Amino acid sequence: MTPAEKTAFVAAKLSDICNYLRIDVGDDDTIVTQDALAAIEYIESAVGEFNQDDSTALLLMYALTQDFYDNRELMQSEQQLKKRQEYTYQSIILQLRMKYESRQEESS
Repeated sequence: MTPAEKTAFVAAKLSDICNYLRIDVGDDDTIVTQDALAAIEYIESAVGEFNQDDSTALLLMYALTQDFYDNRELMQSEQQLKKRQEYTYQSIILQLRMKYESRQEESS
């Protein structure tokens, strides 16, 4: 996805993202948008792509966005953050990576 496509996607999904976060649209739209864009970048870096049509990838984007939103403070140690994310997200990232690699093999 291009940066413009990512921004448009997040804008289109903002209401759904806010519902997932259990906040009202308009409360922290700028922060939520930045967190969602960071979540997409995180997934692309970990998996190789962000497939917006994959429900697992979408759920991971929501979960990462919530994690980034809920943990905005700067005083959290890197070890605490890594440990919490490691167990929660690594399995999902692995599944998405396998899907991505499988599609890459099929197209070759």
